[in-house]
Amino acid sequence: MQPTKNQIALAELKFSYEALNRPLDVSKAETSFNLLKQLRSRPLSKDKVEWYIMFVNENHQVFSWYELTKQKQNPSYVKQIGGLAIACNAYGILILNYCDIIRVDANELDERFLKSCFNTCEELKIEIIDYMICSPQSYLSLRESYKD
Repeated sequence: MQPTKNQIALAELKFSYEALNRPLDVSKAETSFNLLKQLRSRPLSKDKVEWYIMFVNENHQVFSWYELTKQKQNPSYVKQIGGLAIACNAYGILILNYCDIIRVDANELDERFLKSCFNTCEELKIEIIDYMICSPQSYLSLRESYKD
């Protein structure tokens, strides 16, 4: 029997949980940015973008992460992210968009993806801690920008 996509994702999630030695407080955007820099061990090509979901406990400490293969607005895709959060008993998620650009700014794709995440996470009772766009030099935290 072939493993399902969710089983594969949970196996990757388990590995990332074991790889993080201790929870890291991400209540400040700068800490999230520094964590991402530590997780990235290879340079990013100019045209590539990576997305990470950090799973956070009630103390706003990251205890696990998952690298997204694509950023989709598809509701079922976002529900899979929520399902992973529920599976690892996360209080909330932190979404990190990593790209190698000079000027970090949110675009329409970021806004649509974030709106889709907020709608889905609200249904699942999972808090979105932050949505950050990062480059090697700087970051943009949208923590307050999209809250109602």
